[in-house]
Amino acid sequence: MVVVKRFPYGTVWRVPPRQETTQNKAPRDRLGPDDWTRAAIRAIAENGARNVSVERLARELGTTKGSFYWHFKDRTALIDAALERWESDFTDRVIDRLATIADPRRRFRALLETTFTDQPGITIDANLVADAGDPAVGAALERAARKRLAFVERIFAEIGTPNAADRALLAFSAFVGLAQLRRTAPELTPTSRRAKTYVDHACAWLLGEH
Repeated sequence: MVVVKRFPYGTVWRVPPRQETTQNKAPRDRLGPDDWTRAAIRAIAENGARNVSVERLARELGTTKGSFYWHFKDRTALIDAALERWESDFTDRVIDRLATIADPRRRFRALLETTFTDQPGITIDANLVADAGDPAVGAALERAARKRLAFVERIFAEIGTPNAADRALLAFSAFVGLAQLRRTAPELTPTSRRAKTYVDHACAWLLGEH
């Protein structure tokens, strides 16, 4: 029987070990590359890219390493796939979703609010920053940072805020700082009413509304 377990990043399919027959000895279990990629992202959310272990993921997914090597050449290939998925899900899709908000001021506020509500994206970001020395991780972080910063710059330019590029950099720096704070000292991160006050002040200062 296939057991479905839901995690914040999606659904992970746990497939009980099956008995091999002479007609089916290839490691083609019901797990696909997406299952391994999602499991890798979950591991990154827990403790960074260094936490991605093929053997451990195989145990969690209820399969063998043979299944992994059916879909990926090696651990590096899995990390690359996970980083690509992270960039797509937590940068490209977030930007696309926010871009549908017509009012640039409301769009900027919604962006800041994701700092407090976007889980596990923020945690993954912070954990990846800790592993930025890894060439693949560092490259992915730089690509995502360029996309995000360009998106914020477009918001400020659309509003007509003076020194748009500088203000966008300040806003992005605050985003990165909050992500790290949530990782290293989550009890210091603003919550509930204080989080709303933080967003109000940030919008006022950065958009020149005070």
